[in-house]
Amino acid sequence: MFEIKQQIYEFSSPHGLDLHHDIPTITFRGAFGYALAQVIARDACVPGLENQVALYRRIFMPQKDESQESRNLDLARPFVMHGFYSRPDRRSFLLQILLFGCAANYSAFFERVVEVMSYMGLGKNNQVCHFEKVNEASLEIADPEPSERLLVHFLAPCSRLKSQGQIWLEDIPFRALFARLLDRILELDNLYGTGDLKEKWDLHALKQQSVEILSTCLDGGVYAANRTSGRTGQTMKLDGFVGEMLYEGDFSPYREIIKYLPYVSLGRFSAFGCGWSRIKYI
Repeated sequence: MFEIKQQIYEFSSPHGLDLHHDIPTITFRGAFGYALAQVIARDACVPGLENQVALYRRIFMPQKDESQESRNLDLARPFVMHGFYSRPDRRSFLLQILLFGCAANYSAFFERVVEVMSYMGLGKNNQVCHFEKVNEASLEIADPEPSERLLVHFLAPCSRLKSQGQIWLEDIPFRALFARLLDRILELDNLYGTGDLKEKWDLHALKQQSVEILSTCLDGGVYAANRTSGRTGQTMKLDGFVGEMLYEGDFSPYREIIKYLPYVSLGRFSAFGCGWSRIKYI
């Protein structure tokens, strides 16, 4: 398995924060990319750090080659971002960064990038912000209490979640959710962890059995969202399901995997905050 380390920062500005309307973490992810490039460029100018810079690029700007197993052309990043406004006037925002596997060893590097991000500015007007580190800890994901009813609240669009040739927008059946979650965990483990999870589970059997879980949409549906890149001007559609799904059945074969759903996120653009969810056995 791979380690999951949490960092929480609070960003604030007396003038309010100009963040993406639908998914605020999109603004942070865009700013993070610029700040990351600045930190890497600065380190590249320091004698003796050439190997470290190459390592940063390999981890935080991964490019697929023939030696890497992935169902996607773009490799999974070793982090995701979640967050919410911590004041009703939107003058402060709590940003959670989750680091996976070997990326957890570079928490100090992430903190440097976040600091640069704060004074380079956020949003269209490059708004300079104050930032404060609130928490850093390695997470121990506890096994949930046994239950045959699982409530999943999708907080951000689960963008382009595809299973068996279909993109799920109006709801997310358990078989699609579990298949993509299993693929995501295995990819993260292969890229940034120990790489031994694929030997632990009978992948084909688990996916086949997951069709037995009943799925009911309690609330929500497709949520339309877009992101326009400040660098290229390209607009990307982030449409996906937002709402609550109730799943019912015997979760004993899946419980060990499902518990990671709120942390790794699902669908495309997970590094931007898409696919964030919370789970509760009821």
